[in-house]
Amino acid sequence: MSKKPTNISNENQNYDESNLDTVKKCGFSDKVCTSSNPDSFLIKQKEHKWFEMLKNWDPFMTSNFSKVRGCCSRGIPHSVRAAAWQALSGSANLQKKNADMFKDLLQKESECMVCIDKDLARAYRISDLFAEKNGLGQTELRNVLKAYSIYNPKVGYFNFGMTCIAGILLMLMPAEQAFWCLVSIMNKYLPGYFSAGLLAVQLDGRVMESLVHDIDPKISAFLKKNDVQATFYAIEWFLCAYTRTLPWETVLRIWDMFLCEGVKVLIKTGVTLILLAFSDKKVRDACDSFDKALKYLKYKLPEHLLEEDFFMNELLGLHISEEQFKETHLAQLAKLKENFS
Repeated sequence: MSKKPTNISNENQNYDESNLDTVKKCGFSDKVCTSSNPDSFLIKQKEHKWFEMLKNWDPFMTSNFSKVRGCCSRGIPHSVRAAAWQALSGSANLQKKNADMFKDLLQKESECMVCIDKDLARAYRISDLFAEKNGLGQTELRNVLKAYSIYNPKVGYFNFGMTCIAGILLMLMPAEQAFWCLVSIMNKYLPGYFSAGLLAVQLDGRVMESLVHDIDPKISAFLKKNDVQATFYAIEWFLCAYTRTLPWETVLRIWDMFLCEGVKVLIKTGVTLILLAFSDKKVRDACDSFDKALKYLKYKLPEHLLEEDFFMNELLGLHISEEQFKETHLAQLAKLKENFS
């Protein structure tokens, strides 16, 4: 399990308060701030609070992490989400330190283009923005993935999960910003996820299973009885960071927390999904085989369980201490090492 990401100062960025009401592209927006909207004042307050934090990000983050975490768990206003994600991940500072590198990388050749282009044909599954062959969306997605494959040749281009992660970033920010945010995520949040054997993903899957056992032994016993192991469902959850599992509004809220607290948010999201799926004994009785249980968990969860407000209430109500995470991680790491020794 990754450590809490170290946040890097974005101190010379220009955050213009007049732009806070601007609704970003791609259809993700907060409710429009009008006098007839009862939530408009609350949204304005949240926007202003984020603007003030972003103006003095490094010192504020250093001394007020718990406040930032609280703001992220309540949801970042969409009008400042792109700037907030870059601040949380430290990607804006990386971009500032490496001016023109993105453009330079695009001038080079990548050995991964066959694989990248093959997955671009499936990019419509992320969003309609990437559905048009050689359209603007696919072109920018191709450029981000190509640049990363050259920037980090050890990883190169691994699988469709990287396309999903780059895709959600492009739905909030321009290609160059999305590239540096991808670099930060791969380096600090998901190290080892995109590597042969998927050992880091396997480890976090084991941590998730262990936490489910601690919280609800009956559900854990049910999964074990039907041989529903994390490797059958959690690989896609983790590698795609839930972009192909949950509604987009819910995904954005999870990413707000993920970029603040790290990979433990992905693990807690998985625990929440499992608990919601099988807390009802009638559901467990109906899913009386491996195929039925796995299909229900992956594809047939009732939509209302995944809706933003309901799901986030369940996720935020799941209390797992830092100490429990640490102990569980160490225990599962030892078991994984033993299996491969």
